[in-house]
Amino acid sequence: MNGFKLEITNDNEFLGLLEGDEVLVSTVEQPRGNGKDLAVFEAAGERFISTFTRFGNQIMLLGERIQVVREHQVKIIGKVIVGSLGNEKAVAATTASEFQLTN
Repeated sequence: MNGFKLEITNDNEFLGLLEGDEVLVSTVEQPRGNGKDLAVFEAAGERFISTFTRFGNQIMLLGERIQVVREHQVKIIGKVIVGSLGNEKAVAATTASEFQLTN
């Protein structure tokens, strides 16, 4: 399988993720923009997790706060396929401005 383990660095009860949780991310299976799939995004060299939907060239990050970003502002890295499984870390954030990557 092509993917990696990711450790959550902060709590996000909306997404059901807590600091220290580990998730398995598939880089082959792409998340659907259905508001249900957890996607791993990258922006400014940092990673964060969120559910999302698409509207044309915009991505709406869903969560406690909804944020709309242009498609070119974020890159979808993969889809979270298994929870609580750790070598990379990301935050469970719903907005790009909330994330802080920890190595």
